[in-house]
Amino acid sequence: MKDTVLRVIVTFIVFAGIYLLSGPMIGWTQYDMYLKGIEFLAAVTGAGCYWIGSNKR
Repeated sequence: MKDTVLRVIVTFIVFAGIYLLSGPMIGWTQYDMYLKGIEFLAAVTGAGCYWIGSNKR
């Protein structure tokens, strides 16, 4: 149970890190709805890859 809680916390940190850092990395200064959608989906994909990759089974 403790391992799962740690995985959840790290998954949220990975999601937040990718989502918050994707804007400065791209360097787009204007608001774009499609770009925000891509940033969100990239963060979800990255967090999901971490979640699947960190499974011990």
